[in-house]
Amino acid sequence: MIKTRRFTWPVLLLIVVFLLFGFGCGLQPNTPAAPSSRPVEITKPDFSREIRQATWEAYEKVLKEVRENAFPIDPTMAKERLTGKESSYLIIDLRAPEHYARQHVKGAVNLSIIGLAENIDNLSKDKELLLYCYTGQSSALAMVPLKAFGYQAIFINGGFPLMEKAGFSMESVKTTFVPAKNKLPSDPKAAAILRGIQANLLAIARQHTVKTLIVPNADVKELSDGSPDKYAFVDLRPLEDYTKTHIKGSISAPLDELKNRIPDLPKEKRLILCCKSGQLAAMATAPLTAEGFKIISLCAGFSQAEGWGFPSGKK
Repeated sequence: MIKTRRFTWPVLLLIVVFLLFGFGCGLQPNTPAAPSSRPVEITKPDFSREIRQATWEAYEKVLKEVRENAFPIDPTMAKERLTGKESSYLIIDLRAPEHYARQHVKGAVNLSIIGLAENIDNLSKDKELLLYCYTGQSSALAMVPLKAFGYQAIFINGGFPLMEKAGFSMESVKTTFVPAKNKLPSDPKAAAILRGIQANLLAIARQHTVKTLIVPNADVKELSDGSPDKYAFVDLRPLEDYTKTHIKGSISAPLDELKNRIPDLPKEKRLILCCKSGQLAAMATAPLTAEGFKIISLCAGFSQAEGWGFPSGKK
């Protein structure tokens, strides 16, 4: 009997120790694991492909108006359309504040191209937008994004200098811009696409503001002569115009075929866009920016290219 007791107590002691400490060392099957100290990485959805697609769809809408001669609009024709219907339009002056303060179209609000980009979701949906600037090129930059946001928008061919001649009433009294406070789509994907288009317009606007987007012909000539391997001319005119004459070495990519010519455009170079006068080249900036290209638009277009000494070529 004495020998049996001496054997039993050590065994019981081992069992108690096991019960007390064994489960506390992670042997319990339902014990949760200790939380990790590593930060959790959240991957945001990438809608870049959808942003590109939506931008090209808006570009096609603008091209349709180009074909119908509704883009850009002649100032005399615009005056006829607005007469008696001024309340149906939101007129936006994209010029510098000091020039707007001196004289502007009666009832026009003043927004810089950056201000327009920042407020692109807060423009009036109940009115047609009429944009004007100095020559038409700043206005053209915004056309594709405005269409993507669902606005009806036109701009004045040739800009402000031609509007007074066309009979538009002028004033110097400021009209305050009142944001419409529109809501983005409730669908997160659709909202993200519009935000991406807005971000691209902001990037374009900022480049334009520092005068590195729409560049005078003389400066483009100096840039391309100094570093020819860094630039590629892209001629957006119809093929028949390109065939007659073009800037030597330029790539033909007519506006109607631009999307299909994307694989032919070099991503490693800055593209110098060239059309007849510069306005349609500015319009094409939005889809090309969405595709990741870096852009310069030839200010006065091909109509003055030869006068600045650009070498000409023929196909």
